[in-house]
Amino acid sequence: MASDTPHDHHDHQRHDHQHGHVHIGEAEWAALAAHAELEAEVLLQFVTDAVAWAGELRHPNAPPVRTIIDIGSGPGVGTCELARLFPEAHIVAVDGSTAMLSNARRRAADHGVSDRIDTHLAELPAGLETIGRADLIWASMSLHHIGDEVGVMRMLRDHLEPHGQLVVTEFGDPMRLLPDQVDVGRPGLAARLDAVAASWFASMRAGLPGTVPSEEFPTMLGAAGYDVHGSHLARVHLPAPLTPSGRQFALTQLQRARAQFADRLDPDDAEALTVLTDPDHPSSLLHRDGVFVDASRRVMVASPTEVE
Repeated sequence: MASDTPHDHHDHQRHDHQHGHVHIGEAEWAALAAHAELEAEVLLQFVTDAVAWAGELRHPNAPPVRTIIDIGSGPGVGTCELARLFPEAHIVAVDGSTAMLSNARRRAADHGVSDRIDTHLAELPAGLETIGRADLIWASMSLHHIGDEVGVMRMLRDHLEPHGQLVVTEFGDPMRLLPDQVDVGRPGLAARLDAVAASWFASMRAGLPGTVPSEEFPTMLGAAGYDVHGSHLARVHLPAPLTPSGRQFALTQLQRARAQFADRLDPDDAEALTVLTDPDHPSSLLHRDGVFVDASRRVMVASPTEVE
């Protein structure tokens, strides 16, 4: 069954908070931050693996990574993992939500890395002027929330040190949580949810300030003045039986899809999601055997094109 809706991650997937037309209250921010934190914890292997792969592609003359900018840091799960993987680095976590940055500071304190992590409130693409330069810019499930992706990547290029890297993580294949055929609703629910998610995503992109048509990210990176050194589809598969946190994550993913796509779902599919996301229903994800998490991300490593 599909679950990964093209909107959140952090990655992203990361967060609704970077959509310029969305305004929510503090209580909703707290709930969003909690979900984003759970998602990032469950899918943390994406960060760990991407860092290792980017290291293999790093320029042989590049100095050690001492400064990192985390674009769209969210609640700081990935930020703290970057701090663990680069123990000599100072990191600036950039996000458009005070709630997310507050969570990131709390998490940094809990992990004993507060002295190496600063937070910077910015509604991208504005607010980058004062963040300085970095050996590594990390943009996980965040750039698709910006209307002009090429423009912001061009801006980020100016913040990279010589031989610095930009690592971009964006949507891969739709997430799967259940077998394609389940005993709830009409056959083909996963495919219909994929179509609804794609339609919602296109509408979201069209409504962003200063939006321009998107292309494949390697193409846009080239247009922004980067050489792409690698692009691959990374996968995280968590088999059944899931841990309690993994199962809660799966449940929350479908609950969010049910709420977000409410006006786009046909009644039968809305009812199927209601059953699957009701913690008290015997057919809920919380009570089913065979629930798993199969997630993927497109990871790209690039650096500014060297002028001959």
